[in-house]
Amino acid sequence: MWWKIKGRGHDPRQIDLLAVVALILVSLGAFVYVASSESSKAPNTTAFIVPSQNVRW
Repeated sequence: MWWKIKGRGHDPRQIDLLAVVALILVSLGAFVYVASSESSKAPNTTAFIVPSQNVRW
């Protein structure tokens, strides 16, 4: 099919490849942002539920 799309701009496969690379970069950037955010560095002050306590959800 390359003879039908030649001369009409970019190959659609190249555009798809660039889109996949862009999505990967955005995903990695979001992961790094969330991993380095201040909320992940909050002190670990979670309390454990004592087995004798009743919890209603």
